[in-house]
Amino acid sequence: MIYSCTIVDSTVTAPTKVGGLIGDIETEIYRNQSFFYNNYIDADVTSENESTGSLIIGGRPDENPYITNTYVYKYSTLNGYYVYTTNDNIEEGQYLIRSDLDNQSTFSSKIGLGTTYWDYTSLEDEKYPIIKDTYLYESELQDGVYLPIDPEIVDLNLINDENDNKEQTDKNNISIQMKANLPEVIVYPISVSEINIDFSSISSNTSFTYYINGAEAETIDISEKTYTFEYNFADQLEIVVTNGIDEETISINPSEIRSEISLVGSDYAYLIGNSLYINGELQQGEYVNVYEGYALSSSGQVLNISSKEVLNSITEENSNILPEQTIEISNTENIENGLIETKLEKTAKPLHTYEYKGSYIETFGTYSKIDGNVKLQIYNVRRGKLSALSNSLDMKIDNYMVDYYNDKEYQTILTNSGEIVDLKEQLQYPSNFLNRNVKQIVQNSNVENPEMMVIYNTGKVIVFNYVSGNVIYETEEKADTGLTSYITGSINNIWSDYESKQSEYLRSKELIAKLSEMPIEEVLNEVEDSENNSSTSNIETNINSINNINMGNTNGINVDSSNTATNTDNYITVYNGETGEYEVYSEKEILEGTEEEPVSETEKIKENGLESIYNYEKEEETGTKVNGAIIVASIIVIAMISLIILRKLIYRNNSKNN
Repeated sequence: MIYSCTIVDSTVTAPTKVGGLIGDIETEIYRNQSFFYNNYIDADVTSENESTGSLIIGGRPDENPYITNTYVYKYSTLNGYYVYTTNDNIEEGQYLIRSDLDNQSTFSSKIGLGTTYWDYTSLEDEKYPIIKDTYLYESELQDGVYLPIDPEIVDLNLINDENDNKEQTDKNNISIQMKANLPEVIVYPISVSEINIDFSSISSNTSFTYYINGAEAETIDISEKTYTFEYNFADQLEIVVTNGIDEETISINPSEIRSEISLVGSDYAYLIGNSLYINGELQQGEYVNVYEGYALSSSGQVLNISSKEVLNSITEENSNILPEQTIEISNTENIENGLIETKLEKTAKPLHTYEYKGSYIETFGTYSKIDGNVKLQIYNVRRGKLSALSNSLDMKIDNYMVDYYNDKEYQTILTNSGEIVDLKEQLQYPSNFLNRNVKQIVQNSNVENPEMMVIYNTGKVIVFNYVSGNVIYETEEKADTGLTSYITGSINNIWSDYESKQSEYLRSKELIAKLSEMPIEEVLNEVEDSENNSSTSNIETNINSINNINMGNTNGINVDSSNTATNTDNYITVYNGETGEYEVYSEKEILEGTEEEPVSETEKIKENGLESIYNYEKEEETGTKVNGAIIVASIIVIAMISLIILRKLIYRNNSKNN
């Protein structure tokens, strides 16, 4: 049953079967309005398979008419086009525009949400209705989502022919340039008193205007991927991005972007509401942000978490942080008087900086820079080793941990849905660790402490050693309870499919060992030499000959063993969130190349047909894991039914006795 749901200001992207309300269905939905009704969708949906995408049911748009009394925002997008211009099996009467959304009756009566569960006072602040507080947990705060702004529809004849925009037009010659053409905006903290705003793309005709507490401050042409703001985590900051045809407004809520946990050495700190706890002890005053050993009060004072002293200025004074991890907290000349102002800084600052093998690495929210060259990967240096995360991962910004310990490589992320996922070696979690509704994770900045700190949406906090699984600190509040929550968490863990990832990861490590012995460039040179000296042009014969290198038999191919002995290039493994495959990259290619996306060794092997040489042919997937998950899920369902039957029998027996 899906009813009385609102999906607002959402982005849904996947290779296929992508829906704003439902991804896919196995068969026709029930032809009964008591199952699917009274819903509203405002979303941007993108499917690589354009035939399986919809604002309502992605895999079966033909079933959309049977989702009764359901409405969509007219300027939602489907594969880059406004939904009203596409064939999405949505009737004209189902489209709503901003003027409709300003009225309570649209939601309460037309859509049918009613007044029992929904609070409409947020409409006065130009925000969507919210669920009434009486139906939420105390810790579940609602700031609301701003109502959309209808785009201006522009006559193409009025647009200069020299305009750089590539426009799509409908039959009436009306511009329907999409919101998808505007850069994606990502906001995240980089220090106790600073935030970054990342733009996914740069265009000569795109700009942003920022407003502080409703007052316009400045308009900036977007010429850089990142802009840094000094920020007091109290002001309401609003960003309006426009390309001259379309515009989008991003409202930045301080409580949604702040950092709430810090773990540096033996000191752990966290926020519950505006209350600050250091090593479990409540501190006086109200605080609005905590970050890497510092806490920011609501009055603008900065507290050193270790010494518990209020600072007049901030320097990198924490001795627990290694030289490879640089914390830059500046523009704090007004901290002494509690006068931190929200303002644009002159230069963009990274989250982390590292010096590695003579290269200078800067890591931002969704990309990195190496010696000034933009790289669409996220780099980290820990214990003197380089690692990388793909920016295609479903990951909360800066919510990951990387470590090398006891000859094991750890790489763990927090997804946007609140689940922790191990990409390489599995962490040792405490018993009964709940892997759902996780709000933030942070790794101890001191490399001598293999520890991770976790805070849940409910406010529960736990600090544990990820090598031993020992709990260092834990609040008494429970993160979640109940049979339903336990079953949901278990199913989430099944679909994390760690065993499958682990198998592929181990294969990538085997490939690294082979590449270290015989780099691809040397193999290609040997193939070329073999072709020149051979009387046959059969490349398969040459490949088979090269393949015998691993057996110590070159079959007439001259292999310079000194080359393999002196190969100093290192390789790293990166999990690709889009393909679900592990890719191997050369550090030299990453550090010395200027391309945004370095070419992986895995891709080179495929392009040159060297799979058999490196024994790296992709295995055919089977339904074993899926069937196993279905069996486990079936067992859980049967157990639930059995419990219900048992309960009824007990009740019936007690009734007879009475």
